[in-house]
Amino acid sequence: MSGSRLYDNHGRPITYLRLAVTDRCNLRCFYCMPEEGIKYLPKKQLLTFEEIERLIRILASMGISKVRLTGGEPFVRTDLMKLVRRIVAIDGVHDLHLTTNGILTAPHIPELKSLGIASVNLSLDTLDRERFK
Repeated sequence: MSGSRLYDNHGRPITYLRLAVTDRCNLRCFYCMPEEGIKYLPKKQLLTFEEIERLIRILASMGISKVRLTGGEPFVRTDLMKLVRRIVAIDGVHDLHLTTNGILTAPHIPELKSLGIASVNLSLDTLDRERFK
């Protein structure tokens, strides 16, 4: 499969994968979570870490070099850092990025730095507690 490339409809090579590792979140932002809530996928329907790693390995062999993990909130996924360690070890993946609300991130910052995470995108609507409500 090595050598096969992915291209968009305009003939441009696709080098970027955005992957939601969960649909769950620890916040209830109005634009993302309706008042009546959402129906979460059963956990057994989520990709396992082994399936995610295999998918990224295959895509890396097809030219994907940048991966962004998102959610929901990725850090509510149990043992997310195990997955992060596995992804940074994949040949061909040069940049791993995370999008998070930041609430659960602080304990992981030293390891994220040591693993060479390219960026952490904090999704912040406001720092004003009243406006957030």
